[in-house]
Amino acid sequence: MPLISVLLPVYNDAPHVRASIESILTQTLGDFELVVINDGSTDDTPELLNQYQDPRIRLIHNERNLGLSPSLNRAIAAARGEYLARQDADDIALPHRLEKQVVFLRSHPDVAMVGSRAIVIDEQGLEQWVLDTPPIADIDIKWSLLFSNPFIHSSVMMRRAVIDKTGGYTEDPVRAFVEDYDLWSRINRVARSANIPEPLEK
Repeated sequence: MPLISVLLPVYNDAPHVRASIESILTQTLGDFELVVINDGSTDDTPELLNQYQDPRIRLIHNERNLGLSPSLNRAIAAARGEYLARQDADDIALPHRLEKQVVFLRSHPDVAMVGSRAIVIDEQGLEQWVLDTPPIADIDIKWSLLFSNPFIHSSVMMRRAVIDKTGGYTEDPVRAFVEDYDLWSRINRVARSANIPEPLEK
């Protein structure tokens, strides 16, 4: 079984998805599976995805567009890893992202989820600045959750055990646009969390 399952939902992201996938396939830690959920894309995304023959990629096609939360829950159900890492189709993981996060979680067994800072890039992929607002310590994250979202969604890695305990992403349409905040709030009621104080994603 892979150590990590990277969850990558894709919907009409043909211009960006190849760079996102390649950033995972070239990670310094190679013990992972990349669970790609094509959420009923109508552009060239399905053709691009079908070109990959890498055995670490597990490709799932939704027959129709289900939305982000149902697609993520389908990816979680298919995932086999001890750790679940999020990746968005328009984001690029830095080469050491998975390795850094696994090392952190292994050295902090009381922490159930960890995010990071990120580099903001423009449409041409040029780096603009570092998004360094996410709080680092658990107590600051819990305080921040009262007012805002203290994690960059696509930077997060979680222990599978905490998802099994708290449930996956909400599919309640009322909370459809805050599915990540909802999940972080539930996880932080029962576990500790952290952000690594360096950018691991852009």
